[in-house]
Amino acid sequence: MKAPAPALDFARWILWEDEGLLAIDKPAGVLSQGGEGGQGVNVVDLARAYLGREGVGVLHRIDRNVSGVVLVAKQPSAASAMTRLIQKGAVERVYRAVVRGSPATDALHIDAMLAKDATTNEVRAATAEAVARMTAAVRKEYRPASTDVNVVARFRAPIGACASLDVRPISGRSHQIRVHLAHAGLPILGDPKYGVLVRGLNRPLLHAMRVAFVHPRTRVHVVIEARIPWTEAMVAGARSP
Repeated sequence: MKAPAPALDFARWILWEDEGLLAIDKPAGVLSQGGEGGQGVNVVDLARAYLGREGVGVLHRIDRNVSGVVLVAKQPSAASAMTRLIQKGAVERVYRAVVRGSPATDALHIDAMLAKDATTNEVRAATAEAVARMTAAVRKEYRPASTDVNVVARFRAPIGACASLDVRPISGRSHQIRVHLAHAGLPILGDPKYGVLVRGLNRPLLHAMRVAFVHPRTRVHVVIEARIPWTEAMVAGARSP
């Protein structure tokens, strides 16, 4: 089922703003920026229109049908400072995911190398040991990636055992969370590419719920949160199509 077009009221998406940065709660269905495997409304164009100037860009991307916090740089100096923080791993990003399956432990660390097929825009995962056995030409397509996962709640739905998870991507590969969770036997509900189709869901239950960092100019600890857009009732009643 195609996701409904979100209301394009950029000003209402803003969660936090200062002179160099702003953060929005991106709805599912909106691209972070143009050129992400398709054409459509994107955060960069909307931010430029809202601010009335060029030189505006997103500092990190989330997939089109994933919702939640996206940081936007309003000027090049802010972009440079925040990019350095991101590259150092000093920007914490926490996602909420709802998956089919029940992790064996309440905390797990996923290490799996990822390779993206530019033709199909699909990402595949493999252990480092499996990649080592591949041909040199195939091995060079893979990049290391790691993700930390904590269980928030376990429950049963008509679709079977399920869990709500807090997920922290340590690296920032394309489709990383969706592929890593599927690789770990925990496919995301509503994800048509890597997860489990669920009746009535038109988007993956994956949401960028928190971003935190020490502001590079003011040195203030900034925490930005976006409300989870689904309800407990929606996930408790999850059924196969």
